Amino acid sequence: MQLPRHYRVVIIGGGIAGCSTLYHLTLEGWKDVLLVESDELTSGTTWHSAAQVTNFGTNQTMIGLKSYSVKLYKELSEDPEHPVGYHFGDGGIRLASTSDHMDGYAHFASMAKGMGVEFEVIDADECARRHPLISKDGLVGGLWDPADGDIDPSQLCHALARRARRAGATILQNTEVAGISRTQGGEWLVETNAGPMQCEIVVIAAGYRVNEVALKMDADLLPVVSMEHQYLVTEPIPEIVEAGRRFPLLRCPTDDFYCRQEKNGLLVGFYEQDCRFWGKDGGIYPDFFKQFCNGDLDRISDVMDGALSRIPALANAGIRTVVNGPITYSADGLPLVGRIPEEPNAFCIAGLRAGIGEGGGLGRMLAQMIAHGEAEFDTWCLDPSRFCYLNTSPEYTATKAIEDYRNEFRFHMPHEHRAAGRYARCTAVTAELETRNAALAPVNGWERAAFFKPDPDFKERHSFQFSNAHQIVGDEVRNVQKNVGIMEVCGFARFAISGAKATEWLDGLSCSRIPRNEGPVSLCYFLNKHGNLKSQAVIVRNCGKFVYLADAAADRHDFEWLSGFLPKDGSVRLKYMTLSHQAIVIAGPNSWKVLAAATRNNARTNKRRDSLRLMTAHEIMLGNVPALTYNLSYSGELAYELHVPSEMMLAAWRILEKEGSKYGIRPFGTYAAESMRIEKSFRHWKADLTTEYGPEETGIMHFVDAGKDFFGKEAMIRKAKNGIRRRLVTLEIDCEEGPAQPGDSVLLDDRVVGTVTSAAY
Repeated sequence: MQLPRHYRVVIIGGGIAGCSTLYHLTLEGWKDVLLVESDELTSGTTWHSAAQVTNFGTNQTMIGLKSYSVKLYKELSEDPEHPVGYHFGDGGIRLASTSDHMDGYAHFASMAKGMGVEFEVIDADECARRHPLISKDGLVGGLWDPADGDIDPSQLCHALARRARRAGATILQNTEVAGISRTQGGEWLVETNAGPMQCEIVVIAAGYRVNEVALKMDADLLPVVSMEHQYLVTEPIPEIVEAGRRFPLLRCPTDDFYCRQEKNGLLVGFYEQDCRFWGKDGGIYPDFFKQFCNGDLDRISDVMDGALSRIPALANAGIRTVVNGPITYSADGLPLVGRIPEEPNAFCIAGLRAGIGEGGGLGRMLAQMIAHGEAEFDTWCLDPSRFCYLNTSPEYTATKAIEDYRNEFRFHMPHEHRAAGRYARCTAVTAELETRNAALAPVNGWERAAFFKPDPDFKERHSFQFSNAHQIVGDEVRNVQKNVGIMEVCGFARFAISGAKATEWLDGLSCSRIPRNEGPVSLCYFLNKHGNLKSQAVIVRNCGKFVYLADAAADRHDFEWLSGFLPKDGSVRLKYMTLSHQAIVIAGPNSWKVLAAATRNNARTNKRRDSLRLMTAHEIMLGNVPALTYNLSYSGELAYELHVPSEMMLAAWRILEKEGSKYGIRPFGTYAAESMRIEKSFRHWKADLTTEYGPEETGIMHFVDAGKDFFGKEAMIRKAKNGIRRRLVTLEIDCEEGPAQPGDSVLLDDRVVGTVTSAAY
């Protein structure tokens, strides 16, 4: 019997994702790593990439990894032995046709500054001066990235592969993966036409074949689909020939095109509204390597008209080449980089719609996750577990991918939630809220009321300035402060933890004090092995077990993370309960009166106010509706959180509204809740609490029980001894035009001294 060859990591896929991950693993000191590619390196999407390399990103993590890519590629381009063709520093302009675009660009420039990247917001005249081919008709201005450029994708990947080989890594081309299975010892066995390969960790970096590979390892499908994408390359354009210099790149959120120089012509790409899937039905041909889809210029004619209006010289330019190839999209347009849910020691780097520009940084992030458990940046925006269990279907992914493709250069405005895939997760109260003119906004797919409109036809105008909902939200806040507000908070991550060793297990995992008996409610924090914040949860003992409640967005993340610590002897059991119960919050000085009225006729629950002390929980009855009720507040006012069986939510809501009518009860939404929690400096998971900072930096040391042992304690102590780099504080800003935005830089004499984590009026 031929024994399998053993590697520490096997990477499947030889495009930019696989090559970058391989190279960066060797930088982490991991030499025993293998990359297998079913054809030749760069034979998938990478080979036909438009290969633009920009610093631009819509959050700090994306800016950080893109700016790293720029620095890495510049270094590779200057390698005297094997230089990579890289047009660094051509510059790029993201065009603006509205004042909203300009407001957004001002925000992104501020955010980039905090990551060491300098953008410039310029007017229409300056746009035309820097790119003389564009028309100024309808142009307001733009965002300038001086480092923008493009690179040869094949040379880039081969340069990364060459360095990885030199460091000890192995690459096998023309090696087909036939199957992936678990060994009895928990490792992976990768069956190939070159023989079996055994490894500790497997990485799927297979581009548009990502789910082909996932099926071979019997994993759930990842929320990734492929879209056909077309660009054309023109013949030489006289104005470019005569200029004797390279022209900047262009990206247009109004006319849905991008443009860069290609020799003495232009490469122009289109994001048409009549877009098309690729490979979704009937699979992908086994020999589809270094091939194109059929071109279809009629499909992009409307977008091309916009490009011709903005760049009149295109009208007289001949077309040399039309390229139509597949590019991958995730369900929210951001890559999937990290652990594959429910698959221990399996990782993916997939859905890279802008793979070349991001690939260097994404490979580095994944290598750090594999080697250290976390990356230097908080990578929640990349985490595959950010999608809930119901939002990973091919149908949902396809719906969202179409929407993302059509809006490629249209960044989300604050509070903007687009229409595709909506109403996936609702409760019996959702329809009731809509009859009250609720403006709904999803949280991990769950529809929650953002605010309540004055009339059915009211539409919020999303803006970086205060929107037309500003005063409406203010009225909701005032009613909570003076009377009582009611709010449905559906979708809390909810798990039951039980078993003989549940107390010992949970106590050793959380850095906080867990409740020792029934009644007290504990706000608990969990650290990673580096002593930084991993999770936040409210924990209570109820009916002999622990109830773990966390942010709705943390649902899959926390369940996966906790599952990884479960003892193999079955002494601790973790049960998923998110769908079993939902929550209603009543808040304000009259909230106790409403609760007392709702329970006054029930002998079991006629409790006095002082028995429902702050941070305690009790089982009560609202009529015939059982409710586990917590006295805790995210608004800073007296408040009660009532968790009731999902099927009884409507009954509970109506009872509370009826009894609250005499006390001024009114519904309020997430905008008002956010305003009140920030006014009280309450922290929010993945906004203020991330894997980049620990308890002392984020100001939650009073929740840490330093007298016990817990996961991450030694690292937390080491961090404290090394000194605190940053500290979370609350700033009050005197501004009547708009709120700060997450990611904005805080400046002192033009020097960055901080970053906004969350903000509201």
